[in-house]
Amino acid sequence: MAHKETSAEARKSALDSDYAALYAVAGLTDALAEALKGALADTQQKASKRFNELQSKRPDLSKQAKTSAEELRTFVITLPEQFKHLPDTTKARIAELQKQANELVAQATTTYGDFAGRGKEAVDEVRKSAHDRPSKAIRPVTPRSSNNASHTGEAPDQEDNR
Repeated sequence: MAHKETSAEARKSALDSDYAALYAVAGLTDALAEALKGALADTQQKASKRFNELQSKRPDLSKQAKTSAEELRTFVITLPEQFKHLPDTTKARIAELQKQANELVAQATTTYGDFAGRGKEAVDEVRKSAHDRPSKAIRPVTPRSSNNASHTGEAPDQEDNR
């Protein structure tokens, strides 16, 4: 916005006048009008640019709308036929899902059996190794004499851990 320069003579004359307040209001109004004209010009320029952008996209958007409308039309036309076959389609899908479920149950049963067998073998192996250990490996428990127990105040079969 181009600001109008006020001459020193016009300024002095306006301030010396009885109408100084009115001149000030008129000057403010003129400045606001100038600012609004500039803002309006900027807005018009931006609007024109945006309008041109939208105009350039119009053929693509129109083509997309026509394609979508055709797809919707085809879908609506085939809808009664789809409803007609819905029970058969549903039954087929349920049968397919039941088959998958049966396969998963079979896999789970097999895996369960495999783990159970593995666990039994592990337990049997531990049992056998415990049974086959020489009896020497087990330290016999020897009771303490009653003399020691009476002096310490402890039970005869407990060790002194002090």
